[in-house]
Amino acid sequence: MVQNSSLITKKVIAYSFKDLLKVKEFQKISIKDIMTHADYRRQTFYDHFADKFELLEWIYNQEITEIIEHFINYEHWTKIIPRILAYFEKNKLFYQKTLVITEQNNFDLLFSKHLEHFIRTILMEASPGKLSEQELKQNTKFYAYGFTGIIKEWLFNDCQTSTDEMEVFLISVIETTIK
Repeated sequence: MVQNSSLITKKVIAYSFKDLLKVKEFQKISIKDIMTHADYRRQTFYDHFADKFELLEWIYNQEITEIIEHFINYEHWTKIIPRILAYFEKNKLFYQKTLVITEQNNFDLLFSKHLEHFIRTILMEASPGKLSEQELKQNTKFYAYGFTGIIKEWLFNDCQTSTDEMEVFLISVIETTIK
């Protein structure tokens, strides 16, 4: 019960932060702003996060886990890719504002880590035993970093390419490897 309460509190804080990012720049948002907007005491923030950067990292990890990790074991990977794209398109402004933060933010590393697990699962299911452990590792890293770069570029270009076109492209890239 305490764990659920903690998760709910973190999500409320994250929602407040994301909502403020719609109207303010990251550097101009204070902990006080976040917590006033959330209607929580300032100390509650520090019960869960050390600073805004830790909150940002938690948002990245939590939300990406919810769109990839929670589905990977029971849904076909081609259904997860459109979910990923829809999530990023919906949260485009948040990512456009946070991906330019360079102080302590490492979206690339966090997102690539999630994608490595996702892509490794795809490769292992599609061609069991076809790739050596070294080839599997190299392909996984290559596609995870490439996928991350494509998503970032798509976000910075205001998602001008439709999600359907992006979906077809990303699926075809992965399918080329597993054939």
